[in-house]
Amino acid sequence: MLFNWDVENVCVVFSSWRVTGWGTFLISLLGVIALTAGYEFVREMSRRYEASSAEYLNSLPTEDETESRSPRWLGKQSDQALQKTKITKAVFYAVQVFYSFFIM
Repeated sequence: MLFNWDVENVCVVFSSWRVTGWGTFLISLLGVIALTAGYEFVREMSRRYEASSAEYLNSLPTEDETESRSPRWLGKQSDQALQKTKITKAVFYAVQVFYSFFIM
């Protein structure tokens, strides 16, 4: 990374996002801060989802408990909840990776 003390004609993220003076420099600075705050928001939402999904999955009956009960859908419900949780975690992870590379 190279330090650039000139605020004129600096490309921030896209070629169309250019700093043309001190006013656009400050707006760009606030924009970058908002982008990183958004990234931290996504990370926090991911952590909260993981905690709540772990709590929910722990409350579901285990295989031993479902075998002693008559309805078979209890085991399927646990499997579907686990699969949904894994997919949602994967989506959160993909968004975080994309967002982190975008911020860099």
